[in-house]
Amino acid sequence: MVEPNRLLRAARERARSPRLPNAHMSRAELAEAVNAWVRAHTGRAGALDGHYVARLERGVIRWPGNNYRAGFRAVLGVRSDEDIGFRPPRRCVPDQEPPDAASDPAMPDEWTERAAEEWVAAVEAGDGRPIAETTALRLAHAWLVAEPPQRVELRAGRRIGVDLVDGIVRRVASLRRLDDFVAGGDLNPAIERELRATAHLVRTASYTDAVGRRLLAALGELCQLAGWVAADAGLNQRAGRHYLAGVSAAHAAGDAALAGNLVSSLAYHVANTGRARDAVLLAQSALAGSRNTVTATTRALFLERLAWAQAKSGDRAGTDRTLGAVEDAFARRRPDADPEWVYWLNADEIDVMAGRCWTELGVPARAEPPLERALSRYDDRFTREVALYLSWLAEARVQAGDVAGGAAIGLRVAEMSARTASARSNERVRVLLGKLRPYRSVPEVRELWDAADALPRSPAIEP
Repeated sequence: MVEPNRLLRAARERARSPRLPNAHMSRAELAEAVNAWVRAHTGRAGALDGHYVARLERGVIRWPGNNYRAGFRAVLGVRSDEDIGFRPPRRCVPDQEPPDAASDPAMPDEWTERAAEEWVAAVEAGDGRPIAETTALRLAHAWLVAEPPQRVELRAGRRIGVDLVDGIVRRVASLRRLDDFVAGGDLNPAIERELRATAHLVRTASYTDAVGRRLLAALGELCQLAGWVAADAGLNQRAGRHYLAGVSAAHAAGDAALAGNLVSSLAYHVANTGRARDAVLLAQSALAGSRNTVTATTRALFLERLAWAQAKSGDRAGTDRTLGAVEDAFARRRPDADPEWVYWLNADEIDVMAGRCWTELGVPARAEPPLERALSRYDDRFTREVALYLSWLAEARVQAGDVAGGAAIGLRVAEMSARTASARSNERVRVLLGKLRPYRSVPEVRELWDAADALPRSPAIEP
């Protein structure tokens, strides 16, 4: 639930109206005064209006841009942002109790590894327990504070066996499901730690050939997850390295389907980082190299990534054919035969990818229906995914000529992105701003522009 900004409203109501005697300042008057301050101190025209101030007071927006915050402080005569209820997007601090933890009755009292795994299993089973905003972040932190069993076994000098590998496989599955709730910026440290521990085990431990193959497969799955999470954190070079390392691990394990998933994931990553033609070749290679070894669901996933690469390269006919092949493959699925790592692919995700492809190709009439259909059923607990998918719907609306409607959806995207450490969702907001630049005079566009000021930039330098 959004908490109203009572401090801002109280400060406004203490201020005198510049026009009416014995009256407090209205929202429109406050907006005008802040705009005047911004112009006087920066030379730029302010774009606030009473509607924007109302959203601030309702708590829908908590962190205006730097210049606007300075203007509010000056006009209202306060010293700090906190005095008028402004606060930056919240991040979970590991050594502090998250403010909303008590609202989740399913929260364990102590985050042990076992408690974390049980919580993920319960979420997967759909037992109805709530997902408070910081609950999943605390779960991610559990992987940082609990020592990985890989290191414990190595210190004991044991020859590792099936039980330890089974435990690693379960941990990978738990982390993969945790990614459903936690964005890359928050989850990346836990994934990197798990990956390092498992890679060290592969290099230094003693095990049989059979155990070694399973261990290499687990390492390959971790590399795929690490690549995905690193990309979501804005660490694109690191993501590419993880995918390539995972391909090697999967080949060494003799797991052609997993190797195909890693090559296909790399294709998706390359498409998103500006090399669409290379992405098409990689996606086709993933399909060719695993043609006789993957399930129908897995083939649908690989085809989706090919369709995306084709859309990014502007191949409308190829995209159309491939999206049809996705639906055909998915119609033949047998979930019992699927690998664990494809659990998330369902009809809604297929609709979303189709909508994204048609948006990328500039065909809003074909993009909007599947996006609207999927979003009408999508669980709002998955903040990052909802923000991303709404961003494509917003872009399609703008393409269709509904600038105000697209900007209004974009504002929802910006507000959701401010609550999640996802470089991908932040970048989608910036893409929308670029599309809307010619329409800065539209009130909804100005409101989106102001909300976007609070979003962080992607990392400029990668370790």
